[in-house]
Amino acid sequence: MYNHQLDTFIKTADAGSFGKAAEAMYISSPAIIQQINLLEERCGFKLFVRSNHGVKLTPAGKSLYEDAKTLIRLSEDALNKARLLAESSEYTVRIGTSLLYKCRLIPEIWARISEQLPELKIEILPMAEYQNRGNAFSMLGIKYDMWEGIYGTGSWKGICQFLELDRTPVCCAVAKNHRFAKAEKLTMQDLNGEYLVMPIEGVSEELDAFRREIRQNHPTVQIIDSAYYGVDTFTMCEVNPYILITQLVYSDIHTNLVTIPLKTEYSLPYGLIYANEPTAATQKFIKASREFLKT
Repeated sequence: MYNHQLDTFIKTADAGSFGKAAEAMYISSPAIIQQINLLEERCGFKLFVRSNHGVKLTPAGKSLYEDAKTLIRLSEDALNKARLLAESSEYTVRIGTSLLYKCRLIPEIWARISEQLPELKIEILPMAEYQNRGNAFSMLGIKYDMWEGIYGTGSWKGICQFLELDRTPVCCAVAKNHRFAKAEKLTMQDLNGEYLVMPIEGVSEELDAFRREIRQNHPTVQIIDSAYYGVDTFTMCEVNPYILITQLVYSDIHTNLVTIPLKTEYSLPYGLIYANEPTAATQKFIKASREFLKT
């Protein structure tokens, strides 16, 4: 993780002489001198003022001395963190959760498979809102092993793996004072002349097909693209007479909106999103989940 000549450098600075440093490290004085010479050559400046009475740090050497101790400590911390991660990857599945990625089905799955996998445990970790707005996938396989949610069939291919647990139908969500708020079901014709808020193109193949049908058969519908569904998206639909294209599973997160089924054949895949290179524990969890789905 770091140049181990730094260890020799620190020992020499603490000892005040090559001979004492050699005794402390159980190696010869010439070996100590050779390592210091190589380090100075690599740095491009002198680290010690040498005399018959011992060695003394130069100003540049003093600076490196302080920073080297910090560097070694950080390196050791990094190794310990990675070591713990490697050990836990055998037995722990880290599940990310957020507003959109709630654990709705995982508790039931875990209740069914935990007896088969007594060595496994799950750890629930919060996913900050900003991570969802940015690239949560950068943390997949690093901080999180998986999360549960709707899979983006358009833009997520190749950047993660997916186990489908269910299909969730396309629905509409409106403010409680919207004229559709008391409707039991809506049809595509009901959307004529309305403003629809929906994900941008390319995220979902199913929603892209839905969008094409809207454009072709319902040209009076105005589509408002939303790059991300979050609290601000729901609030926008609360204070405006917009219709939010959503899914039934999301009705528990935008509680100030009324979710209404839409008479359409479009549905989206819902399940477990996990890393392309899953940990051993994740592989066991996914395999057991597949067996559970068969029953």
